[in-house]
Amino acid sequence: MRILHRYILKEMIVPTLAGMLVVVIMMLGNFLFYHVTYLVRYASLPDAVQLLLLQIPSSAWMILPSGALFGCALAVTRLARDSELTMMRMAGISVRRIFIPIFIVGILLSGIHYWVQERVTPWAETKSKEIFNRIANLPGAPPVRANVFFNSENYWFYVQQVERHGQKTVLRRVMIYELSPTADYPLLTTAETAVQEGNIWVLHNGTTRKTGPDGFTEYEAKFKTAKLDLRRTVAGLWEGQKTTEEMTASELGKQLKTFGSMNSQISDNWRTNYHFKLSIPLSSFLIMLCVAPLCLRFGRTGGFMGVLIGILVLAVYWNIIVFGKVLGTEGILPPTIAGWSEVIVLFTAGIILMWKAE
Repeated sequence: MRILHRYILKEMIVPTLAGMLVVVIMMLGNFLFYHVTYLVRYASLPDAVQLLLLQIPSSAWMILPSGALFGCALAVTRLARDSELTMMRMAGISVRRIFIPIFIVGILLSGIHYWVQERVTPWAETKSKEIFNRIANLPGAPPVRANVFFNSENYWFYVQQVERHGQKTVLRRVMIYELSPTADYPLLTTAETAVQEGNIWVLHNGTTRKTGPDGFTEYEAKFKTAKLDLRRTVAGLWEGQKTTEEMTASELGKQLKTFGSMNSQISDNWRTNYHFKLSIPLSSFLIMLCVAPLCLRFGRTGGFMGVLIGILVLAVYWNIIVFGKVLGTEGILPPTIAGWSEVIVLFTAGIILMWKAE
């Protein structure tokens, strides 16, 4: 049995690596398409190369599942086309035992995916942002980005929309959390708009709320205009701006625990991304669980069928994630269901396909 498993693993090595390489090239090509003018005009060759390489970890959610998919599809298709799988089954070996090495590879790739997502991707995203900032060499206060949490000293900021009109920056739907070392909950200030004037934010039509230990509002005060002086904190704003891609699952979980209950729309966004961070690493294994029995059934028609099955499953995987994020972020689906949607669909389909294959 060990010889059989080694034989199947050997069949998977080349197509798995080839599938990953193809996706890496596609992802880097997409990055160059959108940034080539900027890189050619402003970036040195070492910076441009670093930026390209730093894009790879953030694409792991597509690279590793794609490698797993095509490695499994092409290996099983080849074995089915040459009737080797038929011989194995005639020898009394069950489909589950034949596919054991394939599923082990899927579990291994899922583990690697989680490690890259939690350890490498946040560092790569932060490093990439530092290089972009160095290239831009922006004077004065760094620009605020939309839909990003950033902090400095005892402030946490969230801006849902950023509009730039020449030298004037208008921020819309602003949320500011002022943390206190003596209180369990932060002081929350919200404003419909804010105008950024250097290091001063002028807030308009806002509300300040203080929350007690029980989570209920102790007092609430409305204001027409208010000024927030960030001269002491603005130096750390750029470094403190973190997207959910730059956070690990544990960091995002802490943000949810501290701030998630204060705004339902933002909470849905964070919770959806948090559950996706936990679920997406399982995709390599789940994709193999679906692809292996499909290729066993249709693999006799030729090698092109393995590629076709791979493309179709990859399209389903991609669309489930895209629609899941949209539906979860908009509150149409509960964030937990949206975040685990690809696991639910692929696992259910895989179990049914394996049962039919047996």
